[in-house]
Amino acid sequence: MKQFTRTIFSFFLTFFVLMLMSDFVQAQSPILIINLDGNANSGPVIETAIVNNGLSADYVTSFPTSLSGYSTIFVCLGVYNNNVALSATEGSDLASFVNAGGSIYMEGGDTWAYDPATLVHPLFNINGLDDGSNDLSFIVGQAGTLSEGISFNYYGDNSYIDQIEPISPAVALFGNTPTFYDCAVIHEAAAYKTIGASFEFGGLEDDTISGSTKNLLMEKYLQFFDLLAYN
Repeated sequence: MKQFTRTIFSFFLTFFVLMLMSDFVQAQSPILIINLDGNANSGPVIETAIVNNGLSADYVTSFPTSLSGYSTIFVCLGVYNNNVALSATEGSDLASFVNAGGSIYMEGGDTWAYDPATLVHPLFNINGLDDGSNDLSFIVGQAGTLSEGISFNYYGDNSYIDQIEPISPAVALFGNTPTFYDCAVIHEAAAYKTIGASFEFGGLEDDTISGSTKNLLMEKYLQFFDLLAYN
């Protein structure tokens, strides 16, 4: 009888521990959103778009002490005068994450041409051409990329928007019109994938008639980052 009691107790104890472990493992999503933007224009919108695509994301408003356990990170740095510049330490941590095979999306109006570059910036293969002005208007997806056929009116923060260009083998992902310049670049390296933008994801206006929506664009991003299967 004592042996039977011990066996039952051991069974339930093991079951309880496994349940706790399962909850712990499931508590961390493979996606992390680091929202450092002073007015949080994009972070919550990015999270909503991820959820609308059937996934979840961990969301923080300060740079975490560890990036372990994540496969993809979205970094929101904001647009002047609610933006922040990555510190050297933060850039180094992100570079280590990317060089270990991680995927990253990073947006910021000043991070590409005005703010000091960190160790992570060269991994995007983006050349910052000019500090820019307030002329973001209509953002057009570029032919031959995941954004082909997608375009948005832009109503986000719009001051000193960096004008950028890709460094091969990266390619332009979005361009601004009518004052044309590249405003997003996509790069697929051998061991990692990056997307860098100088506009805010949260400033894109959905067009349900044409089908250009933030949910669709996020679906494309998640597929590129190997988080969703291609249709």
